[in-house]
Amino acid sequence: MELELKARQDSMARFEDQSGRDGADASLILADALTYAAGASAFITAAIDAIENGGFDRRIGILLGAGFGLWLCSQSLNNFRRLLPVWLRVVLGMRILPETFEEQSVFSRKRRMWTIVVAAGLTAVIAIQFTLDDTSIATRSGIPFHYVLWVIVALDILVAIQWSRVIGNANRIVDRPGGWS
Repeated sequence: MELELKARQDSMARFEDQSGRDGADASLILADALTYAAGASAFITAAIDAIENGGFDRRIGILLGAGFGLWLCSQSLNNFRRLLPVWLRVVLGMRILPETFEEQSVFSRKRRMWTIVVAAGLTAVIAIQFTLDDTSIATRSGIPFHYVLWVIVALDILVAIQWSRVIGNANRIVDRPGGWS
């Protein structure tokens, strides 16, 4: 009985649906970069506002809190590897990029998906602060920065949806046209 169970589990792992996994890996790196950038922009803006205003106010506190939350989300997406500088990880022979979809446990996959959802929410908080700001910050192209943040929110949600779909497909056996030979 145990041998049959082991054979069934190994067969499922071998013939499960592999579609979308490479895209999920690339989108995780994209989501991580976007999360890190949104958090950094919140910190930088809060620091500049604190210097200009000569102190802290509610908006600065919200930006710092959301920026710290995004930093934690970015750490979670990377299994907290960014706590050490890249050069030190290279010297120690540690991994630099996050694990691929294949290397992650089911729990780790779901944690990353929900982390991206939380990151989208925190980025939305920052985008609201920039939207409510009287002095709109413009990018080099002249596009208001809060539009960029809303695009990051949308991309994070799309990445979370993609991960949800790929996680759902991971437990499904692929139907082969013509059957198994």
